[in-house]
Amino acid sequence: MGKVIVCEIKSAKKPFCIPITGQNIYSYEELCYYICQYPALFQEDFVTEEWILWLKEEIEAVGLAQKLLELKKEKVQGRSFVLAILGAYSYTNAKKIKDVIEQLDRLCSREEWVQKKYYADALYQVGCFKKAKKIYDCLIHEIPNIEENSKWLTAVYHARGCCFAKDMQYDEAAKSFQKALELGGEDRTREQYWNVLYVSNHQEEIKEDIAKAQLPIERYSEFIEAMERKKEQKTRWKEYQMLERAIQLKEEGHEIEYDRKIRKLITKWKQEYREEMR
Repeated sequence: MGKVIVCEIKSAKKPFCIPITGQNIYSYEELCYYICQYPALFQEDFVTEEWILWLKEEIEAVGLAQKLLELKKEKVQGRSFVLAILGAYSYTNAKKIKDVIEQLDRLCSREEWVQKKYYADALYQVGCFKKAKKIYDCLIHEIPNIEENSKWLTAVYHARGCCFAKDMQYDEAAKSFQKALELGGEDRTREQYWNVLYVSNHQEEIKEDIAKAQLPIERYSEFIEAMERKKEQKTRWKEYQMLERAIQLKEEGHEIEYDRKIRKLITKWKQEYREEMR
């Protein structure tokens, strides 16, 4: 998660799976980190009886479990659950808790479609691309089609294209990015659009877009060179990982598996060398 988390209370042997995202958590600290990183996912009543039981039995956060049970009976808003969880133990400071609660309050004061947009964005960030795409599909029709909302629609089409790309539906991704560009998309959208055209072998369409946008034709060769470099770097990184794994196998005494992986790498490198020397 990017930093060392010192657990204040017991860590669970059996994780709790957050229903929204399928994320497994093992401790109170992980739960707090998750809420602080993605507050938009916790706008509503997200606390279940199963969750309360897990807090009580698996990590022995008895006081917190009791507090959440009382809040459920009162049918409070999501912010109250977040406040109770973040304030139960000393994971974070009062300023951070205040920031998270203010984010939730600002979201709750916005239109429903704005709340859904941020919810979908958070789903995308945690890797739930298909769930996010379903919401973006709905938002295309729900966002009022007026001039001041054009940036919102552009962002939705861009995000929808990213979801399609993650699912390797490159033709659909290209259509979404193209729509975002028509609505006034920025360079980041054009870059993503060219990426999906490149990986789906539609390089000629990249040239067409360059001409349509009246960009210098040199942009095409620059883009292709950059993509080739990325492809090579990715290949070399995979080879490095394979080599690391082979060394680990040898250290663990798995000589046969080590020899197999090394031979595979050497064969590949020999073939590449022969092709370069032709």
